[in-house]
Amino acid sequence: MNSLKSIAVNLAIPLLVATVFALLTYYQNKIPSFLLGITPYIFYILSAIVLFISWHFNRNRFLFVVFPLVFIYMGFEFLSPPKATLLFKYMTLVFPAHLLLFLFLSERGLLSVWGYLKIAFIAFEVGIVFWFIQNPSEAILDIFKIKIFAFNAYPLSDISLVLGLFILFVIVVLVMFNHFLMYNTAFLVILISFYMTLYFVRVDYAIELGFIAITLIILVLLIREAYRLAFYDELTSLPGRRALIEDMAKLGRKYTLAMCDIDHFKKFNDTYGHDTGDEVLKMVASKLANVSGGGKAYRYGGEEFTLLFPSKDLDESYIHADTLRENIAKTPFSVRNKKSAKKIFINISVGIVKNSKNDKDPFATMKRADNALYKAKKAGRNTVIKA
Repeated sequence: MNSLKSIAVNLAIPLLVATVFALLTYYQNKIPSFLLGITPYIFYILSAIVLFISWHFNRNRFLFVVFPLVFIYMGFEFLSPPKATLLFKYMTLVFPAHLLLFLFLSERGLLSVWGYLKIAFIAFEVGIVFWFIQNPSEAILDIFKIKIFAFNAYPLSDISLVLGLFILFVIVVLVMFNHFLMYNTAFLVILISFYMTLYFVRVDYAIELGFIAITLIILVLLIREAYRLAFYDELTSLPGRRALIEDMAKLGRKYTLAMCDIDHFKKFNDTYGHDTGDEVLKMVASKLANVSGGGKAYRYGGEEFTLLFPSKDLDESYIHADTLRENIAKTPFSVRNKKSAKKIFINISVGIVKNSKNDKDPFATMKRADNALYKAKKAGRNTVIKA
């Protein structure tokens, strides 16, 4: 289960964006009219930016979320009132389901078989919605008249609220238990923002401001995703070497640095396979991520990790590093095959040093930590050597 702190941190930015635009909608009488008049152009410009960045960086999930929003807005703007009303009804069901689907679908590239299938699916969605707008079905429209709740949420129908609550429940479960918190929290706020925008559709500029908020949330998510790809390791979710280099450049005069290595990892990979080896890396990384004493863990490369303790003495950092080593050594790891499962134990070796006035830069300190790690290996492994 994800920690409340992690959930709150990931919810903060999209929730802030949604709140700001909700307040702008409520206090729009205080906004100059010429600014409100250009909100449609702002929405189109933001959408174009998101579509371009999504395509350029091969993050087509965002492309397939923003395009339907543009389609919906253009429908509201250019269709006749009766047809725009039909579009409104259909979108209260189609877009939330569409949002959930593309939250689950993984990135596989736009110019691939999966990409073409997604494009075909979008075209089918647009086509079927347009067909039902041009050829209204009484049987389908009767569904929107079904009364389920005692209260009235007009213009939203009860059936759209039922679907929305179900999708909300699914995404909340993902927020609580799935490790893709950045995506899940953003999509949660997008879903709520979409329903609130449609609920206040009769308020002037509610659609424009609401859709701008959703597009801006997606743009911020794209930027955060680009940062994550650049600075975080995909397998372990720990900061990577680039993040380590950035943080080392900010160090003060006193710090402690430790290099950690999983013992006999190559032999483990050869025996149990790389898939099991990846699971070991993730398990060790999850333990290192919880380092105490103000430390921070990084994946340096392969089975090697780095611990950085800014403004900490060697003896104090040694205690935290050794506690981590002992915790990992006592944690059983289950190896499964087709017939049985057995528990094994993983060990790490650690070399830890404090920076010295003789070190010309943090990389020299890292080199000494690497030498201490080599001594820990020579000393029999599963130990912490300080130098």
